[in-house]
Amino acid sequence: MAYISDIINAIEKKYEIIVHGNAPKRHSVDGLRFLNQNDVIIEHLSPNILYLASYKDYGNSDVFGDVLFIGTGDRVPSSDSFYINEELDILELYNLMEDVILSYQRIDIQKQSLFSILHNGYGIEALLQTANKYLGNPVVVCDSSYGILASYPDLSDNKNLEIRNNRLSVRAKNTADMEQKKITERIYHSVYPFAVKFDDYSFNWIFESIRIKHAVVGYICVMCKDRDHTESDLDLIHTLAQMVSIQLQKDDSYRNPQGIKYDMFLKDLFGRHYDEETAVSQLSLLGIKPQDYYYIVACSFTATSNRLMAYHNYIHQLTNIFSNSVTGVFGNRFVTLVSTSKPATLDEKTAKRLGTFLTMNHMIGTISYLYDRLSESSSYFNQCQGLLSQRMSVFNESPIIYYKDYYLRHILGALNKHALVMASINPSIKFMKKYDEENGTNYISTLTTYFDNNRSAPATANALFIHKSTLFYRFDKMKQLFGIHLDDKDELFSYEYSLKLLE
Repeated sequence: MAYISDIINAIEKKYEIIVHGNAPKRHSVDGLRFLNQNDVIIEHLSPNILYLASYKDYGNSDVFGDVLFIGTGDRVPSSDSFYINEELDILELYNLMEDVILSYQRIDIQKQSLFSILHNGYGIEALLQTANKYLGNPVVVCDSSYGILASYPDLSDNKNLEIRNNRLSVRAKNTADMEQKKITERIYHSVYPFAVKFDDYSFNWIFESIRIKHAVVGYICVMCKDRDHTESDLDLIHTLAQMVSIQLQKDDSYRNPQGIKYDMFLKDLFGRHYDEETAVSQLSLLGIKPQDYYYIVACSFTATSNRLMAYHNYIHQLTNIFSNSVTGVFGNRFVTLVSTSKPATLDEKTAKRLGTFLTMNHMIGTISYLYDRLSESSSYFNQCQGLLSQRMSVFNESPIIYYKDYYLRHILGALNKHALVMASINPSIKFMKKYDEENGTNYISTLTTYFDNNRSAPATANALFIHKSTLFYRFDKMKQLFGIHLDDKDELFSYEYSLKLLE
């Protein structure tokens, strides 16, 4: 088997000519034949065979199939086929095309080499070394947090890489470029290698996702700086991605022993077994520098069956995302304690890294409030756990759930008395909702938009694309119909509280 596009590329490169006609990118053939009189009579040619013919002999024939005519001059063959204007030695051309097909047979041998390495347990590094020998370009395997799992040859690229939390990782600038060019999105959705260009580089980069049970757990990157890639290279990279996926699953028995210390510390901390001084001291012994503030990140799979790799793979990635942090395992959840000098939780870059990690691994993550006393971690751990347990993320577009956005629903949900909670909805809001449903009006959405815009009438009118006088008319109608009072601060709080419950 060989791709017609590769055969055409070889012809154009050797003879410095143009092969006319449109060859589908992934259209392949298994062999070659010279077109003869019997083929012309049959009309429908054998599938997956590329026929070679002289235009002067068969150019006027109406045949259906893959045919390459030579010596057409200014003429175009009657059949929908490929053609070369120039006269060429047909036997020499046949041999060149045969060489391309034979090269694909060598690809099958290369694939068998990868299978053999996998079968004998030599690991990811050996797989990449073998792939590099055939591809002639550097090969890198990254996880879903942009950390480097393996590479061949070893990377020492200060332009594209950095040491992040004691681990080699793709630089933030490069990950931002990947996000902007939607490469990360393509990795997540694509099931076959694809080539992209970056502005700062003259060569192509090849990417393909590494999947386990349809979930993306990382990706392969091949930098085509030593030679251009071919269609056969893409086939080999596709096979390599499958081999790496199998290898990662074989590594599932491994568990980082250091993680046991982290698990024990976090369980004691969340169990309130430490006073402040002891908690800070124990955190320091684990190599984490206590800063002014702390926050908790809890990550969970959207389904229990989604855990596809050994726990240490996920822990390494979370450690790569969050500097000065410790991650432990609680059942099927990963809990990270982060210590920071900034009075904020996630910055934009960290949020993007975490979002990519969660999306690719079919996970959700919850972020606690910021706090300043380590011994109080238990309450903030429960914030994250409560959000995960209530599965509020099901209704959220982002895989990252901030407690600050759900604190009210979490507290009310913890009461476990739904009827009592619903009875606390302000009656004016309850009647307004019923009125909207029965009459097709939009008073609820108008009032919600008013609160979303910090109770600013001009901003609300702009958001609703109406004039301010129209907005005030609606407010007057709300007062007449439902007894709404927008000049009473206590009533305003009750309305906003009620609308939150109705979300």
